[in-house]
Amino acid sequence: MLKLRVAVVGVLTACLVACSGSGPSQDERQNAFLQYVKDNSNDKAKIRKFESGKCAKAEGTPSYNCAVSSQVMAMDRDFGNQMDGVYTFTEIGDTWKITGRVQ
Repeated sequence: MLKLRVAVVGVLTACLVACSGSGPSQDERQNAFLQYVKDNSNDKAKIRKFESGKCAKAEGTPSYNCAVSSQVMAMDRDFGNQMDGVYTFTEIGDTWKITGRVQ
């Protein structure tokens, strides 16, 4: 199952790179993802091995869809790569935030 997830994220990343625009930097995506994890668990949450390819502009919105792969530790539990997927990043004020999950 893990190999399938890694393969899917790899394909999604390749697709997003092919359709890339600008959008949040790697550091901005990592910070937004960490905040998303903390908002959905607790302030002690941590991410390990964060990876994200380039982003694709979301149709009809000021947002970008970006594939994310990361190992997550939260609520005293190792979630591994369970949160891998494509997330929507939107700039709110001067900060990029995750505003949805595509898959």
